[in-house]
Amino acid sequence: MTDLKSFNVQSLGDAEFEYFRNVVYRESGIRLTELKKALVQARLIKRIRQLKLSGFEEYCEYVQQHYHDELENLINCITTNKTDFFRENRHFEFMKEHLIPLWCEKKKRRIRIWSAGCSTGEEPYSIAITMREYFPNIDSADVKILATDIDTDVLEKGKKGVYSLEAIADVPLPMAKKYFLRGSGDNKGFFKIKDSVKNLIYFRRLNLLDETYPMKGKFDLIFCRNVIIYFDKETQRKLFDRMFDFLSDDGFLFLGHSETLTGLTSRFALVANSIYRKVV
Repeated sequence: MTDLKSFNVQSLGDAEFEYFRNVVYRESGIRLTELKKALVQARLIKRIRQLKLSGFEEYCEYVQQHYHDELENLINCITTNKTDFFRENRHFEFMKEHLIPLWCEKKKRRIRIWSAGCSTGEEPYSIAITMREYFPNIDSADVKILATDIDTDVLEKGKKGVYSLEAIADVPLPMAKKYFLRGSGDNKGFFKIKDSVKNLIYFRRLNLLDETYPMKGKFDLIFCRNVIIYFDKETQRKLFDRMFDFLSDDGFLFLGHSETLTGLTSRFALVANSIYRKVV
């Protein structure tokens, strides 16, 4: 292996990029265009340095030699994990104003929600806080939130539930006081989600391209926001066919603000911008 001083950050060649993007597409469904070459280069540098390799060509050889052991690290490097608490807040307002009252009207006491592509946990925790705030007598109900992602690093952060002051800036102050513990000493400036919120959530690794999913029951609500933008049309169609099957007959699907099902499937009815209901 080569001395780190000889590592050239500009050395991602076309052949190596083609190999990496083929692997990422095959294993995760994420399509990397030529415009993503600089991003791939920047994302892989840290991993290459961790392994004390000379550059992208040697890392390409390393992945080929240790494919099954290194694949998870490669995918973790490439995936994008931009998220915030109460991001695209209209979805949480819709839960508060429409879904929770609907569930109460139907006297549903068993609620299942899936956060697909949960990243570092801000989305499922926002869902859990919304349920704690507005679902009556939640402790006597059976409420569970499944949070999944392909990236094991972000899942670990989500499980810990510890965030900086900047990260919780979009949490309304009364909720922040109610559902977060303020750190002290070495943890000063950080805030930890209370167990009353954490206990509603199960974090699990899931590749949306897997042939089968381990979940057995159906969901009342699925968040799949800012996920499909990384997939091609055929992968998107397959994914939403799967999600249709996992939704209850009166279930809802939330997409990201720039995402749409138009031209992909007619199995969902548009209720509001990026909010869909299963058609039965």
